[in-house]
Amino acid sequence: MKRNFYLQHQLMAMHDPRMQNLFDEEGPRGIGTYWIIIEKLSLLPDAKAQLKYLRSSTNKKLSITYIEKIIRNFQLFALEEDGSFSPEELNPLKKKEKKTARSDRANAVADTKNDENRQKTTEEKMEISNEKQANALNNSTDKEIGREVFKENIKDITTSATKEKETAAADDDFNLPAKKQEDSAGSRTPLTVCDDFGRPETPLHPIRPWQEVVDGLAVRTPWLEAACIHSGYGELLMRHIKAAVACFKKHIEVYDKWRNLLSESDARRYFVNFTNPGQRTSQALYATLLALDAKQQSAAPPDPYRYEQRIDGRRTYLGCLIPDNAPPRPDNTAFWNETTNSWRS
Repeated sequence: MKRNFYLQHQLMAMHDPRMQNLFDEEGPRGIGTYWIIIEKLSLLPDAKAQLKYLRSSTNKKLSITYIEKIIRNFQLFALEEDGSFSPEELNPLKKKEKKTARSDRANAVADTKNDENRQKTTEEKMEISNEKQANALNNSTDKEIGREVFKENIKDITTSATKEKETAAADDDFNLPAKKQEDSAGSRTPLTVCDDFGRPETPLHPIRPWQEVVDGLAVRTPWLEAACIHSGYGELLMRHIKAAVACFKKHIEVYDKWRNLLSESDARRYFVNFTNPGQRTSQALYATLLALDAKQQSAAPPDPYRYEQRIDGRRTYLGCLIPDNAPPRPDNTAFWNETTNSWRS
């Protein structure tokens, strides 16, 4: 019953940078639309749907186009390849912070237990030493008592000194820099990352610079072809993809969006929104690429065969075949004179 009629609303929702960005650009209307979408998704078992599911929520004041804008442009929803979307977590905790907190607690408990064990060991040694001294006083002369006590003290001092040296040596080995450990052992032993229960985990990969991740978008892949088609000017975008990626990088720097690009998937989603039809960024990019294309065409030498057509590999004009050894057609009004084997206008 509660699952169908109640929705958990985070008190710190507006402290998420994406929600603040939504409020700055769209105001209360954008915030209200976001929570309308969340309410509709909460009615579903897995909180995941396609855009057509929200058409029943549209009216004159809230269009499906504006709903789609809120879903796509502010990184508040995870977009799937099949066109479905689901809400992203607000103010997510980083895994590293969680593991660090658990590790600190475990280390504190371990240190406490070690202190207790050391204290118990010291007390037991003192009791044993006192018992031996008492027995020696009862069963030996003063000379023998002195000799036994002296031997025990020497033995305790020697044992304590040996243990201290071993402990100090172990601590020094543990605190050695990575290179010294490698030199002393001959070869570096790979470290295994374990969870709180001692089970090995998959090692974390270092985060690549965001410029390197964005540069990877220019590599021709099936995803890039689909993204270009989605933009509405796919052939132009594919032809000048490196220039488009350079404009995309400038946009990221100007709007300070690079902190959210931690993986190639993040960069791809942002680029699709950047080139999404109807967006101002996409329209500006289209105008830039058109100007670049015109500049390159004006600088390139004209094609001598521009007044001809190729049909099945044969040269033609106005449906007529052109001999293979004929020079290029000079203009749109020229026709081939078979008698003189030349072009005439």
